[in-house]
Amino acid sequence: MDWIVSLTPEAATDPLTALANPPAGASIVELRLDLLPGIDVAAAVRACPLPVLATLRSAAEGGEGPDDPTARAEILGAARNAGTPLIDLEFARDTALILSLGLPPEQVILSWHDPKGTPEGLGEIAKQMMGSPARWVKLVPTARGVTDLTAVLALHQRFNDGPRKRRRLLTFAMGAPGLASRYLAPLLGPPIGYAAWSEAAPAAPGQLTIARTEAVISHLDGTPQRLYGVVGADVSSSLSPRLHAAAYRELGLPFLMVPINVTDPEELGELFAPRGSTCFDPVGLEPWGWAVTTPYKARAAAAADRHAPRVLRAAAANTLILGPELVTAENTDADGIVGSLISLGIDPQGRAAVVQGTGGAARGAAVGLHLAGADVILRSRSDERAETTAEEIGLDWCAADQAATAGAILVNATPLGREPGEGEPFSEEEVAAAAAVVDMVYADHETELVQMARRHDVTAADGREVLLHQGVAQVAAFTQRVPPKEAMRRALKRGANSEF
Repeated sequence: MDWIVSLTPEAATDPLTALANPPAGASIVELRLDLLPGIDVAAAVRACPLPVLATLRSAAEGGEGPDDPTARAEILGAARNAGTPLIDLEFARDTALILSLGLPPEQVILSWHDPKGTPEGLGEIAKQMMGSPARWVKLVPTARGVTDLTAVLALHQRFNDGPRKRRRLLTFAMGAPGLASRYLAPLLGPPIGYAAWSEAAPAAPGQLTIARTEAVISHLDGTPQRLYGVVGADVSSSLSPRLHAAAYRELGLPFLMVPINVTDPEELGELFAPRGSTCFDPVGLEPWGWAVTTPYKARAAAAADRHAPRVLRAAAANTLILGPELVTAENTDADGIVGSLISLGIDPQGRAAVVQGTGGAARGAAVGLHLAGADVILRSRSDERAETTAEEIGLDWCAADQAATAGAILVNATPLGREPGEGEPFSEEEVAAAAAVVDMVYADHETELVQMARRHDVTAADGREVLLHQGVAQVAAFTQRVPPKEAMRRALKRGANSEF
């Protein structure tokens, strides 16, 4: 796999120094001339140990460069004279430069970007661009929903046939709904992808680092045999693709899980459907299941044809298994909570447990704890929601201002704690007196709730531990294989330089 990494001003205060040390795994460095005006291109080419791609993204296509062809010709001509091995030319305004600059086709990436959306005539644009002899053709719209995402993926099926190394169309989508295409593009098209210089310096909305992408796709060599996805309103930071990839890699399975950001709930019907009838099937991908997260767990349960008993009770599902005729719903949030407690030596049997929250995660956690023998009480900032939810799932509830009893298991099933300073679902006094604390939130930092528990020597499970145990159950449900738990655990470890 080859990677083009994009150098932007956010990536380094001294571009020439940065160019001398490109990120690990990079094959080509993209020099964004529109974002680095006045840079000495010849010096940049000399400084970089890798081939340099000169890009002058126009304002019309989401960059900061000129739209005027004459101004563009001057800047790009200077880049050619400086010895850049590759030059990005925009299909809408630069095609004449291929001849006027005397560029051989193997030196050209012909590109087209739409920062506002995905036009209906996307296939025709691709067809015209593919008529060029350019080494690669790059076509990048902005996805506004799942329909746009699949329109982009369909281009691979239409234009990227034959051996992977001979394929020419680099196509993916910007924007949150297009995120899945960034993982899929290097597998469906030529084995090359665009990547951010660092996590903090993406050159376009949704651009990923090499490390983040390879953690999900490096076990594959081409189109995945099965597609899975984590579906939610915003799953851009979800660790589930990384977790499942570790299992597939260890088991030698050519499967892939990608994040599916669904901004319009009406599009869920195109996903929550039997195998062979989803919106991905017509574009050459076959989904076999979905991991479902906020706020679609109730919708997932309602969409299924068959339900595990705990799904029926919780009226929430975080796992959908797509059969050829029927969709089966499971809820492995229960396994996440109970499994993380058992692994820490805490048996829920006979213990009091307070679950803060009333959403799908809270319902799954509460039902799981109750089935494991705990005496469960629901609590929420809204007494009305707590009472209604408790009645629906057959459990007790307490008022928002009622303190948890000493010796209880405390479970945070709300988003509180994802961002520092948001407040805590339990007081210091409650935590100090607890038997154990489980925080379903995971972030790039240890949450305040878990830190509070550690300060009081209270057994605590963080969101990654919960994710591990629910993910193990999910992999088993998806693959019918024994999940490689330790390999999955290693994939979730937060290292000193972790990007997750």
